[in-house]
Amino acid sequence: MMQPLGDPVIPGQRDHSADVGLLLVEADERMARDICAAIEAGATLSIPAGETASSHATRSATEPVRFAIQHVVPSITSLQNAVLDNVDMVICSMALPDGSGLDALAVLRRMRRELPVVLTGLPCDAPLAVEAIRSGARDFVVINSNTIMSLPMVLEKSLAHHRIRQENERLHTDLSRSLSELAIKNQQLQMMITQLESMARTDELTGMSNRRWLNLMLEGHWADATRHDLPLAFVMMDLDGFKILNDQMGHQVGDDILRLAGRMIAANCRDVDIAARYGGDEFCLLMPHTSIDDAILVSQRVHNAFMLAAAARPQDEPRVAMSAGVAHIDLSRPVNVAEFVRHADEALYAAKAAGKQQIMIRHETGLVPCPPFGLRDSA
Repeated sequence: MMQPLGDPVIPGQRDHSADVGLLLVEADERMARDICAAIEAGATLSIPAGETASSHATRSATEPVRFAIQHVVPSITSLQNAVLDNVDMVICSMALPDGSGLDALAVLRRMRRELPVVLTGLPCDAPLAVEAIRSGARDFVVINSNTIMSLPMVLEKSLAHHRIRQENERLHTDLSRSLSELAIKNQQLQMMITQLESMARTDELTGMSNRRWLNLMLEGHWADATRHDLPLAFVMMDLDGFKILNDQMGHQVGDDILRLAGRMIAANCRDVDIAARYGGDEFCLLMPHTSIDDAILVSQRVHNAFMLAAAARPQDEPRVAMSAGVAHIDLSRPVNVAEFVRHADEALYAAKAAGKQQIMIRHETGLVPCPPFGLRDSA
């Protein structure tokens, strides 16, 4: 039953025999009655409000869905005072006493943006159809004696499109949310992978590269050096007197010394160098693209820095020093990477055998001590 013209939309007043409640915004009482008659004549719709096309597909053909005008308001002013809780769809005239249907559409979109609106007008209003659709109307119907009875079909089509669009928007929102969650998960996974990769190549105590990573870098840089005739240096370092300190002062002090050695090595080599803990109190420094003189200079810097830092330790600690052995691909002429490492180890062993606290260099013909530290720039 149609409410009288001018009545506001009152919550709880809906005709519950209808599945789809309509609000009619129409100032012309005769036109309003003709529209109501047309709706009542073809009140059964295929898709009710509150259902999607997919959910309605499961309904039985014997269960008709009622479509009825619940309320009529004659103006935009009345519309602004309306409560739209029981309204599923709106039919709105282009000709209103206090504005156009486009104005009413703007008001409706502010009140309930998702509410589907079908605008109606006379043939002279037809040029406004495109603007109406762009403004958010679901359809625009030119009302005359021939088209008014087809209005229920237009409403059915508009409602179906509205439900499909709502479903598409929901699916798009769900997809966007899923993609965002997936992106976050991927970022977390990448961070975890990066962390695990870092842990896999890092010595836990000193924060330097571990022996596994050093071996990988050795293989790679050796291949580059031999393939492209590039210079490559390798230094092995060992802490003199570390076992005595560790036995007398305990592992905590011993660990402090190992960390100190790691800091001195890292602080006095280049970014391209690979500083690693080889094991125990042995450390290594792989220096790609490095000349013989630069390899010796870096070795001296590391050695001097550690000797100064160790001398500043508490006087009651046993003194710890450093010995080092330097191998260079252009000096000792190793035939493979294993021999390259062995040459540096031989130089280190010779430094310790010669009295410790010094650096030895492996030549192709033998071992020679590094020039005195004071003769080279150690800045």
